Amino acid sequence: MVTGSALILAGGRGTRIGYDKKKLELGGETVIASLITKLQLLFSEVLVSSNEPFTHDQVVVLQDEIGAGPLAGIYRGLTYCKSEYLYVVACDMPFISLEYIGYMQEVIRKKPVDACVTRRADGFYEPFNAFFNKSCLKPMYEALVGHTYKISTLLDRLHLHIIDASGLKGFNQEDMFFNINYQEDLELAKSKARHRSLG
Repeated sequence: MVTGSALILAGGRGTRIGYDKKKLELGGETVIASLITKLQLLFSEVLVSSNEPFTHDQVVVLQDEIGAGPLAGIYRGLTYCKSEYLYVVACDMPFISLEYIGYMQEVIRKKPVDACVTRRADGFYEPFNAFFNKSCLKPMYEALVGHTYKISTLLDRLHLHIIDASGLKGFNQEDMFFNINYQEDLELAKSKARHRSLG
């Protein structure tokens, strides 16, 4: 059954690539439009966090109310969403794995936590392909009003379920955590997309 809530973070200005990341295109379609289509296969509610103009007839667009940056976007999404958990992804991640998202959903069904995140092979958390519970609202609010905007700092205060990437089997981690920051990343994404279509 399609249920639950998802949020696409689309508030970044794309300074490193030189333009608004909501305009990123692969195969003649914007990455964000592709993400919306994919997420609707799993979630009944898809939200977009963007302080700049964006319209799409199948999503609700939210603007930050407190603070700034991705943390402010996640906080706004949690205050609005209808579900206990909110899946969060960045608008520059074109190759998300629906199977992996489903795997995380099973994890949080069995073990309620504040957040379910992956610790990548490099040791860092992946907060933009993760689930956050409404129980995060209070610590997020406290962080934002205290002008602490780094998600990594917040995660240290939460009850996490950490999925260790080194133990993951059957998922293409290189692709599902891939994001586009620079023009060379976009060219690589285009190459990956062509390879996928041929495969």
